[in-house]
Amino acid sequence: MDTIRIILQGIENFPTLPTIYYKLTEVMEKPNSTANDAAEVITKDQSASAKILQAAHSSIYGFYGKIDSISKAIFYLGFEEVRNLIVLLTLIEILPNNKSNYFINPVEFWKHSIGVGIITRNLGSIIGVNKLENYFVSGVIHDLGKILFINYLNNEYIKVIRYVNENNVGLTEAETTILGINHNVAGEMLAEKWKLPISMKSVIRHHNSGLIAGEVDTLVGCVHIANIAAQMFGFGNTTIGKVPEPNMEVWNKLNFPKNTFSSIMDKVYREYYESLALFKV
Repeated sequence: MDTIRIILQGIENFPTLPTIYYKLTEVMEKPNSTANDAAEVITKDQSASAKILQAAHSSIYGFYGKIDSISKAIFYLGFEEVRNLIVLLTLIEILPNNKSNYFINPVEFWKHSIGVGIITRNLGSIIGVNKLENYFVSGVIHDLGKILFINYLNNEYIKVIRYVNENNVGLTEAETTILGINHNVAGEMLAEKWKLPISMKSVIRHHNSGLIAGEVDTLVGCVHIANIAAQMFGFGNTTIGKVPEPNMEVWNKLNFPKNTFSSIMDKVYREYYESLALFKV
């Protein structure tokens, strides 16, 4: 069976998001829905409820008061952020540790992904983005397509990584050469199946360039810069080949200040290690 067919079959067989994600989406689409309506859906899943309450108290979101109920968590975090956390919790359970090998380590994969999420949210904040609901989770799921490859094409993906190292080419070029498809395209297809927001699908497809149809998008651009920065920060041992250079058009268009990383470094490290503990990575 060729690799494209395996990927398509993998997408078809890939675990779906939990029912509460779609029920919460239905609640969000009703104009008169309240935090209590959403809480009623979420509290039916005790594991998700506990994680959401933990997240609400984390420094990632900056709330230091007592949040002792799901309805309060929804009030402070917002409907969309709570729904995003359900996506994140689902993904962490999908990538099994038994897929680890010399080149691919699920723990390191998630360390990198969470690091990208933390940096993305901080970059959005530093340039004055008002609505940061999608920034953390978008950063985390930028490499969604790699989960498909690791789960269904583990041995073939080792060939991809060897090709990168032996030929000094970029990862997406190597994926296309060896597999016939790259992780950006495969990830977008999975995001479509899951009915993720358009903004997240754009991140998954375009994070390597930071551009959509040649134009700078703020969220995609922040993930693009964060993805490179996470490798420089040492968040997860996922470097394959050399660390790519950032797209300076993205950097200049988003107008990041010169002291961007020095100003957020302490905060990023604190939130990163807190997140690893929170999500048990």
